[in-house]
Amino acid sequence: MANSWIDGLGHQAKSALKENVGKLRGDAKLTADGAAERAVGDAQNVGGPGGAQLIPGIDTGRIAGIAHQIRGSVKARFGTLLGDAKLAADGRAESRLGRTQDNAGSARDEARDVPVEPPLGVFDSARVRAWLEAMDRRFAGIDSWIP
Repeated sequence: MANSWIDGLGHQAKSALKENVGKLRGDAKLTADGAAERAVGDAQNVGGPGGAQLIPGIDTGRIAGIAHQIRGSVKARFGTLLGDAKLAADGRAESRLGRTQDNAGSARDEARDVPVEPPLGVFDSARVRAWLEAMDRRFAGIDSWIP
């Protein structure tokens, strides 16, 4: 289970290849197999409720975005190689979608990593109280500040 995200990315990449080759050859079974494999890969890359992280410190949106970028690049290359303008355009669009997802996930990572400081900054109430008590002891002998 620890490497399910790696398996999921593998399934997603393989599914893109199967689906696109199936579409190009007119092979409905290969296209359906690719779609089924994509569903398996997507399921393995789901972070769970609340966007739980598959890899600690990395948002699941980044993982999905990278997978979309890879799948989009594969589609675009195949479209270019085979002279299929629609497939190439679909691949470029999916790659852009992946970049957007990756950037959004990166922003969520950065927002999560910002340390939340307590209201007193680096001081907590116990440290402030201890400092005030030390000042009271230090100046205990002074009755008045007026000469």
